[in-house]
Amino acid sequence: MPATRRLLLACLLLIPTLCAAQSAKFKPAPQARVSIAQGQLEGTEPAPGIFAYLGIPFAQPPVGDLRWQPPQPPRPWQGVYMADSHGHPCAQLSEGWNKWDAAHGSEDCLHLDVWTPAHAHNLPVMVYIHGGSNLAGDGFSDGTPLVKHGVVLVTIEYRLDIFGFFRTAALDKESPHHASGDYGLLDQIAALQWIHHNIAKFGGDPGKVMIFGQSAGAVDTGLLLTSPLARGLFTSALEESGQVLGLMPTSTKSESEIAWAPVARALGSSLAAQRADSTAKVLAIDKQAPKPPPVTWWGYRGASVDGWVLPEMPWRVYQAGHEAPVPLVLGTNVQEIVPFGQTTRQLQHVMAETVGYKAAAAIEDFYQHNPSALLGSPSARFATDHDFHCAIRLLAAWHASHGYPTWVYRFDRPDPGQPSAMHTSELFYLFDSFFGKAKPTAQDLAIGNDLDLYWTSLAKTGAPASAAAWPRYQAAQFGPWLNIPKTGTDIHAVSQPFGGEACALMDPSYPK
Repeated sequence: MPATRRLLLACLLLIPTLCAAQSAKFKPAPQARVSIAQGQLEGTEPAPGIFAYLGIPFAQPPVGDLRWQPPQPPRPWQGVYMADSHGHPCAQLSEGWNKWDAAHGSEDCLHLDVWTPAHAHNLPVMVYIHGGSNLAGDGFSDGTPLVKHGVVLVTIEYRLDIFGFFRTAALDKESPHHASGDYGLLDQIAALQWIHHNIAKFGGDPGKVMIFGQSAGAVDTGLLLTSPLARGLFTSALEESGQVLGLMPTSTKSESEIAWAPVARALGSSLAAQRADSTAKVLAIDKQAPKPPPVTWWGYRGASVDGWVLPEMPWRVYQAGHEAPVPLVLGTNVQEIVPFGQTTRQLQHVMAETVGYKAAAAIEDFYQHNPSALLGSPSARFATDHDFHCAIRLLAAWHASHGYPTWVYRFDRPDPGQPSAMHTSELFYLFDSFFGKAKPTAQDLAIGNDLDLYWTSLAKTGAPASAAAWPRYQAAQFGPWLNIPKTGTDIHAVSQPFGGEACALMDPSYPK
């Protein structure tokens, strides 16, 4: 993706975090004692009939010699591990919205939280991967609303930014797989392996695991579908506002190494020296190091094709139908990108670099003849369409074309007090986390309950279900899809092609 476009779109994206009270420490519940391979642990009862086991290590701390190494199996402990508070968020720079995470972050962060109903037995498992551009964020979400519907919820932490995606030739050479850089994805896979071996002790069914994520977590979910290392560790997947064709493209080996080269030079000449530096020093160097074109805020400093975790470009895997053949839900919010001012000339330049001059002229004409004050400026509409709506439409068509069950939704409901559904709006409803917002109405709460039913039924049966029927997506029709309304509670299926005319104009710009 060209540098100019990345820079402009990086300014567009709103990425707030949603989590439970991050410093919360719940009262231990002796009746919530579990024995796993690592030892005994004692959870809490944050709500009647619901147990939470917080801050469970699923791997050794990736510090010292284990920095920039695949996660290693966790060590056992003596006595009873008090799983009554969250672990640390993973080390990260402050992006403004994540100041708490940045202040409390640590490299010793490979923990997960398990939320389960009392007396659970063989329940479906949902594994949530948090968003934040693979740069920031945490997995501290309250599992109570979902667990009430008869599932076990696991939220995980994974290494971020320089600690999770740093790639150099020296690290490649050191690796027995000649691969480096995808440590954050390896952490997610290690968490899934831990779940496979231990979740039955918490009342979960290791043979019925759904992975789902939002934003970067959705992108990572899509990447896990293409990784041979994750094959067999999950049985369904759901991606909210993110997929492998959007703003966070997977890079090649050379692109990734070029992107990280200034940081590697600033860190020092040897891996031993680089691993000896403090967390604070590494983050400071990461912040100050120049980012060569075409790299900007996320650019190519994310997941990369390494021949091991990701053997080839993810879009090629989906086109060939070689991804995990699991039921998949993909969705987007009506206005993912926050509007901001751009001149007509700037917009024309961004669109032309992205889709070509002929298509850009047609798209510009479409936006001019179909204005929308609600959806924002043409630049915001273009970014939302190209990197969310239209990318999801195409990826869903690829998955469905191979006979894999596929569903698509569009979420139109704003979080209370906002004019439209933006990036992360659905999370307020899914996790019933309306803190700091206008008071939700009874209809808002009903929509949230419907989301929980759709999501949990995918985990239970391999198909999303609630009061309103949700038909499977057909590749040739680019539909039908489920509309979750701006007002009222009339959730309904729409037969028209997802994304409409704008996406039809943009389809040729994606990889073929």
